[in-house]
Amino acid sequence: MFVFEVTSPGTWLDYEDREWSWRIEGFLRHLQSQFFEANAALNLFVQACSPRPSRLDRALWERDAQRRSEIRMQVEQERGAGFSHELWDEIHFETEVRFKREQWSQGRIPREFEHTQPFIYARAFLYALDAFDKFLGILSREPSVPPELMALHTQIAAAFPDLRGVRNTAQHLEDRARGLGAGREPMDLKPVENRMINAPGGGVLVLNSLNGSNYGSTMADGHYGEVDVSPESMQHLQRILHEVLRSFRWKGPKQHLPSV
Repeated sequence: MFVFEVTSPGTWLDYEDREWSWRIEGFLRHLQSQFFEANAALNLFVQACSPRPSRLDRALWERDAQRRSEIRMQVEQERGAGFSHELWDEIHFETEVRFKREQWSQGRIPREFEHTQPFIYARAFLYALDAFDKFLGILSREPSVPPELMALHTQIAAAFPDLRGVRNTAQHLEDRARGLGAGREPMDLKPVENRMINAPGGGVLVLNSLNGSNYGSTMADGHYGEVDVSPESMQHLQRILHEVLRSFRWKGPKQHLPSV
């Protein structure tokens, strides 16, 4: 498990304007919340991507075949004698339905669920990163905040140049799937060349894709973009968060997060 620690220089902001301090402290709490949400999403993503026992296990296949045979016999007895293609199809369908429902009730996870879990957690990481970026952008424009916050906010764009474009596609898959970009204008699909896709001439639409630990999609401008769901990305975020916290004046004892 990856745990990215945060140390706050104090407990409360040390400024005379308490109303301003209370508002800024709220923004800082939101930043920390999104940071830990990204950390949690990363751990879930790594867990979901870990190798799992093969479904092609011979013993499991034989047990499944035996149980299907038993259920089929039961269904045939219920349906009575006689044969027709229509009846055979109905028996096969009913057998599969009963077998799957039985397996699910015993805790077996559908393949579709297993396949989609890494994508769900990758998007959760993406959304937390995007929310962190937005909160820091708002905080950097608040009156009387340290001027270095503006530069720290630009560092997110430097570390994650495709963040906004990939996030916007994740929010507007229905438009991208129709080849529509910003303003619902037709996209000019640009070349894509990586370990997964080789389309030097362009024309390839990529949506909701995982290229190793990189979650990617075609962005509104037609370019393919990625955000790395990785400890390295969390390290960038951790450094920026610490610099944001250190840019303020604090009072009270230092705070260490997360908790146990």
